Amino acid sequence: MNESASLALSYLREHLLGSVVIAVAAGFTASKTVVLGKRGNVILYVLVGLIGSFIGQFAIFYLGLRETLDELTDFFRLFFDFLAAYVGSFILAALIHFVKPQ
Repeated sequence: MNESASLALSYLREHLLGSVVIAVAAGFTASKTVVLGKRGNVILYVLVGLIGSFIGQFAIFYLGLRETLDELTDFFRLFFDFLAAYVGSFILAALIHFVKPQ
């Protein structure tokens, strides 16, 4: 499990700019999905997105999907990175909303 976490972190560091852009978009989308119609905080979107992106990449490495995803074209790899970040961000945003409803 530690190996998957370190691989996920190193992947996010290698693709820093793309990871940040995907994380912000995923954090915004997931937060808006969980808390529909509420005004949010940009810093919260960024934090939820970054942590959610890590959770998503961790799941990809833990499940052994990296080799399969590396064979895809850049567009589809970005799509699956966004999808993983969105799922991780959604889970995190749902937990935050469950603990502290707005």
